[in-house]
Amino acid sequence: METRIFRGVPLRMKQDGWWLDAPKTTGQGKQMRRKHDGMKAGLLITLIATGDLLVWQAVPAISFALLALVIVMAGLALAWPRLGMQARVGIASGAVLSVLPLIELVQPLSVLIALCGLTGCVVALAGLSRGDLLRGGLRLWWVAPLHSAQSGIKTAGQLGNDRPGPFDIRAFVMAWALPLGTTVVFALLFIGANPVLDRIFANLAEWQVPAPNMWRLWFWIALAAMIWPVLAAWGMRERLRARRPVRSTVRRQGIINAESVARSLVAFNALFAVQTGMDILFLYGDAGLPDGITAATYAHRGAYPLLVTALLAGLFAVLARPHLAGRPVLRWLMLLWLAQTLALVAASVWRLDTYVDIYGLTRLRLAAYVWMGLVASGLCIVVWQVWRDYPAAWMLLRGGALAAAVLYVCAFVSFDAAIARHNLSRHTDPDTFALCGLSEDVVPAMTARFGANWSAECVSSYRVPRVFQPNDWREWGFRNWRVRRSLANMTQTATAP
Repeated sequence: METRIFRGVPLRMKQDGWWLDAPKTTGQGKQMRRKHDGMKAGLLITLIATGDLLVWQAVPAISFALLALVIVMAGLALAWPRLGMQARVGIASGAVLSVLPLIELVQPLSVLIALCGLTGCVVALAGLSRGDLLRGGLRLWWVAPLHSAQSGIKTAGQLGNDRPGPFDIRAFVMAWALPLGTTVVFALLFIGANPVLDRIFANLAEWQVPAPNMWRLWFWIALAAMIWPVLAAWGMRERLRARRPVRSTVRRQGIINAESVARSLVAFNALFAVQTGMDILFLYGDAGLPDGITAATYAHRGAYPLLVTALLAGLFAVLARPHLAGRPVLRWLMLLWLAQTLALVAASVWRLDTYVDIYGLTRLRLAAYVWMGLVASGLCIVVWQVWRDYPAAWMLLRGGALAAAVLYVCAFVSFDAAIARHNLSRHTDPDTFALCGLSEDVVPAMTARFGANWSAECVSSYRVPRVFQPNDWREWGFRNWRVRRSLANMTQTATAP
């Protein structure tokens, strides 16, 4: 008989064959598994009840953050024996940092931060290493529903297999016919002889079970779908950690090569030099603009296109960096071009600042300030990467961390309040119509400028910001609390003798 030797293990078996090393399940193991599953089911019901108490029919506020934190902590308690101390501390601190923006204000940015942070916490609960966190986080969104469905089907099948045998109707009748029948007869006799029991029985007969609220049932189902993957995170670790095989391919020369990079850098430097020279003449110098072009028009036309130009320049620098190795001339041309790109970003900030001084601040213009600062910082990282000849992963890691930190800080900043303070303090005739279209954060600045009757400055009654008053503690928000406290302090100052 010929013996065949298969070298290597198929990928699917690598990913799904982890059970081969698992110990055999004994009677005691089955009992422990059943006890663990029962504890998870009880915890699921408890968390659903907690979510109903915190979130149901409540305006999104601190209650959402508390519910997310409680769910992650429950998952951490289940996975506690399997995790190291460093992983425990990281998951707990990551969950707290993820929900802090929700406590400040529930808005799209804070919800996005919470989703990303809590996704990382759930992946860490599965026992994945740092190198697998990003891959596991991306896979979680389709692995979790699939795993939850399979887990439910498997649990139902185990419950069916654990039945002692078929239901014996004859044995049930022989065991319960006499006690149940005689008990019913005696109960009817007592009800006929006792008017108090008769009244109680009549009231019970008239009592109707209230129909369930279908929206609330769907809410419970949605809560269960979100909670169960957190409790069963450890069971998903093999699917979340699955890696694709590395295939060796021959890299062909593309449109980005050493020759094309060299020609591009020469052309880019010459073109950027023209724009930089014109900015020096018209923005920083005293050269007069052509007829029909004002300083505001020149500033506004160039602010956003130059920002896009800087982004494209940074992308090209990242793609072209591998072709700079061993070519000092190309390296210096790249550094010169990046320096000119930084000068363009500075010119964009100057243009935007000039335009804001004339026409005021808006959400888009304030966001442009933030993005220009972020682009400038990213270009500095790229310059340092080219100078020190670091790999692209070094730049991507630091650039991504910088962007995440900026977005996280922005979640705690009230842009509407900053816009109102700037426009009302630096302009004698501010655009109150635009301010009235913002959120409640502008009310303190409007009150400080126009007094208690500031709403008269709003042209349309449909564009008057209203300060939200929470009905209970579940609807409390830190930013809303600051607005209400500022208005209360203004009222006390105005009424003080």
